Amino acid sequence: MTIHNHGAARSGFQAEKKIKSITQSVGRTLLKIKKDFEQAEIEEWGTRYHKPPSTWPQTTPKGYQRKYIADGFIPLENNGGIIIELKHSDKHGTTEEKVFYDITKIRYGVYGKKYDLWYVFTGETCKDTNAYKEFEIECKKEKLPVKIIWGIDDFEKELKKLKKGE
Repeated sequence: MTIHNHGAARSGFQAEKKIKSITQSVGRTLLKIKKDFEQAEIEEWGTRYHKPPSTWPQTTPKGYQRKYIADGFIPLENNGGIIIELKHSDKHGTTEEKVFYDITKIRYGVYGKKYDLWYVFTGETCKDTNAYKEFEIECKKEKLPVKIIWGIDDFEKELKKLKKGE
């Protein structure tokens, strides 16, 4: 049994389970943990793990490589794939504000150019969250390489488009 410290972690965990289930239902795989990447024989760096820009500190206080961890990776044919960042909001809170740090990571190329990047906003309050709307506006204005998806249903539609080759 997974133990969570607060409600946000619990609802986020449920959203991750739903995203994984939908991905599997359309015949795709969502890689999430080390074991998933090992079984798929896919490198975690550049898919799950992402280094900070070279101008930012590269190590933690203990000397380890600093990294950002994506919420998932969907491998596609011909060595393609989609990096998934999931932002789930059932209530308004700090998750909403984190997207502004994420814009900076996208601007600086943290996610690289090899794979597509999808930000999936889910939860009861996601569509009326100003921070998420502003994130989308800024990404479009700057033509940042990210697809923004609103809700579980739209996520499923986008995955089905891939399956059809659209």
